[in-house]
Amino acid sequence: MNQLREKLFAAAERLRRASIEITDVPGMKNQAQAMLDRADRLTANRFTVALFGAFSAGKSSFANALMGDLVLPVSPNPTTAAINKIMPPTEEQPHGTVRVVLKSRDAIEQDVLRSLAVFGLSAPDLEGALDELNKIDVAQIPPTAKPHYTFLKAVTKGLGEMADHLGGELLVDMKAFKGFVAKEEKACFAEYIELFYSCPLTDQGIVLVDTPGADSINARHTGVAFEYMKNADAVLFVTYYNHAFSQADREFLLQMGRVKDTFEMDKMFFIVNAADLAASEEELQGVITHVEKNLLTCGIRLPRIYPVSSQTALLARMLEAGKLAGSAEKVYRQRTQTAEGEPLMPAEEGFALSGMAHFEQDFLRFTIDELTQIAVNAAIAEIRRAHETLSEFMRMATSGESERLARRDAANEAQAAALAAVDALSVTSMERDLDKEREELLFYVKQRLFFRFNELFGFAFNPAVLKEDGRNMKQALQGCLTDLLRSISYDLAQELRATTLRLEKYMNRQGVTLIQHWQRDVQAHATSLSLSPYQPRQVETLTFAEDLPVTSQAFQPALSLFKNTKDFFEQDGRVKMREDLEKRLQEPVSAYVSGGSEQLRDQFSTLFSTIVETERALVKEQVASYFTGLIAALEMKVDLNELEGKLKRVAAELE
Repeated sequence: MNQLREKLFAAAERLRRASIEITDVPGMKNQAQAMLDRADRLTANRFTVALFGAFSAGKSSFANALMGDLVLPVSPNPTTAAINKIMPPTEEQPHGTVRVVLKSRDAIEQDVLRSLAVFGLSAPDLEGALDELNKIDVAQIPPTAKPHYTFLKAVTKGLGEMADHLGGELLVDMKAFKGFVAKEEKACFAEYIELFYSCPLTDQGIVLVDTPGADSINARHTGVAFEYMKNADAVLFVTYYNHAFSQADREFLLQMGRVKDTFEMDKMFFIVNAADLAASEEELQGVITHVEKNLLTCGIRLPRIYPVSSQTALLARMLEAGKLAGSAEKVYRQRTQTAEGEPLMPAEEGFALSGMAHFEQDFLRFTIDELTQIAVNAAIAEIRRAHETLSEFMRMATSGESERLARRDAANEAQAAALAAVDALSVTSMERDLDKEREELLFYVKQRLFFRFNELFGFAFNPAVLKEDGRNMKQALQGCLTDLLRSISYDLAQELRATTLRLEKYMNRQGVTLIQHWQRDVQAHATSLSLSPYQPRQVETLTFAEDLPVTSQAFQPALSLFKNTKDFFEQDGRVKMREDLEKRLQEPVSAYVSGGSEQLRDQFSTLFSTIVETERALVKEQVASYFTGLIAALEMKVDLNELEGKLKRVAAELE
């Protein structure tokens, strides 16, 4: 029996037993139901682990090492890659079942039109857009646009076969699954794929989500990646031993840095794959230090970094399962420096050599010990609250007759006063504070964007694109401008997403404060009433504009400053254009941030009002239930022997 699910199931059973004891006690029916609801959540609990990393960082290999078998094939170009979810099998979805959820026709059309626009082309519909492909001069495609062209070609190739299935889902086998992952002309149509697969990871109740590369150009992938970064219980980022961080890596890591301190726990793990390429321990430490410095520039301090060889780990797992043979055995001998004819290194030693054992030890400690204990502690707190209420009822029922009569007469007045106190609490100042927090969080967004402007400009207007080799320089400059504007709007949208998460955290702190205020006010009239804790809300991340509120025509005077590559890169041409573009961008950037601020104001103002009214109603319900039980005890409408037995049995669940 695995440790994680064993702990959760045990806590759920304690809740259910305690719920049975209190369900027929006057005033405790709602609390009993709340305990059952929490028990059901614990039983069905799934810990989600999101796997991120750039294309070719070895994500698939690392995921396979976690699962102990060759499950995921190497994904195609990240533009076309789908999200793969490795799920625990169920009765309805047994081991090996694959569910492919396909994009709608409209979603494919929007993706295609968006990629087509990168080449300055447009079309009225999907088929028209694909016809426009013939107008693209392959020799003139800049590096940043190549993934878009690859995506468009993949859609063209696969549309005939997939057209009838768009907007639906397919149940396929493992062989077909590998086709949807590894073939671009199929992968580009998949919204996400669920593989129900039994392995050491999923047997613990863990869902592994293998995301598209950080360098995916799919606009929806950015939002999806943020949701997994935000909501996953653990986040794993894989980089390759001798690869420098790409621009896409940096953008993703910057977003991780923006939101890292909003999480209650540090749930990020950084993997340096192919660590066995290091010639020495000194070289390996040098790479780890390099990664650590890069993460620090992205705002990620004190990261947990694990050098691993996922291939060695996978081979060791396959040896353990008796699946290592042929060429795989030969590679394992090379990795473990075992000569031909000598006994193979034991699987456990090979796994330790790979570095995966150290990672898994820390990772499982985090999921089993830390995350599981939080859920268990919340369950125990629920039982303890029930025990305190039962104890109060028992004390009232066993008090002297004169005291009971006096308390009964006062109970109705106390209940009315407690309910009045709940209604009287004003949240005006909290609403003002939430609005002020939003304004302060957004105040420096524009400044941070322009602090990065030189970097973004240099990435867009670079020597690899602006080369005088016969290419259309005017078209190349226009492409550079398009890349710059896209980078800026992307950066601003990421800032607004991060702001959403910060505001969510602030609003949930206000929710906790709200319950604390009501607890204080209510206990003035009901000394032993302990309110249920505030349950944090998860806020839907809004969709922010993909483009700045300005046309590219507004920047043509800046592009006209370009004379030739020598003037641009070796003299002051680059500086002049950058300064001119920076001036012209001030107003559209301000307008973008202002528009996003209004979206967030409307969203959080409405949400906070809903939270206040919902929580107020719940508190009043708890007050009414408490006094119902209290009056029943004072009027001796309870069986003392039975109540005493219930109290002892609930107390036993706390031991």
